[in-house]
Amino acid sequence: MTLVSVVIPSYNHERYIRQAVESVLFQSHSDLELIVVDDGSSDRSLDYLRGVRDSRFRLVEQANAGAHNAINRGLAMAKGDYLAILNSDDIFYPDRLAVCLHRLRAGVDLVATWLEVINHKGKVLGVKEGWQNMLPWPITPLHGQLTVLDAFTINLLQTNFVSTTSNMVFSRRLYESIGGMANLRFVHDWDFLLRAVCDFRCELIEMPLLQYRIHATNTISSNRAWMLFEICWVYAVHTSAVMSRLLRVATDAEFARAEVNFMGSAINLQGNDRVLWMILQFMKQQRRAGCQDPEMLLLENATLRQEFIRYIVV
Repeated sequence: MTLVSVVIPSYNHERYIRQAVESVLFQSHSDLELIVVDDGSSDRSLDYLRGVRDSRFRLVEQANAGAHNAINRGLAMAKGDYLAILNSDDIFYPDRLAVCLHRLRAGVDLVATWLEVINHKGKVLGVKEGWQNMLPWPITPLHGQLTVLDAFTINLLQTNFVSTTSNMVFSRRLYESIGGMANLRFVHDWDFLLRAVCDFRCELIEMPLLQYRIHATNTISSNRAWMLFEICWVYAVHTSAVMSRLLRVATDAEFARAEVNFMGSAINLQGNDRVLWMILQFMKQQRRAGCQDPEMLLLENATLRQEFIRYIVV
């Protein structure tokens, strides 16, 4: 058997946490460990979690530090050959891990699947088929060589069609190479994926194996300006690296032309092009001054980040 570690970052989802936990413990692939990191819940989530009795289950309680921190703590504790994340309001299909493991054992390092989108009551709203439908914002469809080269990667650069940290199962070697989640509130999953596709084989399984829940308290609903800033940050940080992976045989001139065309026509910043160029200019100036990771300053310095967010168009 192959040990799979599943990490659930839990925060104030007493209504949904039992379904999430049981969807892991009742997987057809039973060689697993489930690590739940409760991130300072103030509801009755812990009443249930403290009562779970399964030798494969571990509960960690911490003061509220954010989803990325809770995920990273769980991943650092994980012992599995393969790792997965499940948000505390989502649900695994019973065969999710078994199907994903089949592809991972064949040489893929990260898999995502189609999603069954449900509401707060569990009613099915539709099936999200990767980049084919239900995109988080409108984009211009890509045609030509880039799409042929690697559909997963180029479509991921356009928009986060994977949608959620719940929709990733990946190898330990990938995690040990790229690290965990960055200090991002809304797009830590997208950032993680874009780091992964630069050096590892990633694949979309064309069947729904996860129920992704939409409800009024989803994190993505809490601060639209901050979310749009993080989208601009992702494009500023990752576009060149991902494009260079796709165009490794291109000349410098061909690469520059493709990058400009992509930035100009294939992404949708929802009216915030100026903020993207501000971030790019800031990073360029900081590197000239000797800063190795200027993009991290924007995540770690709240005052500096707010100077950019105030220019966001919502």
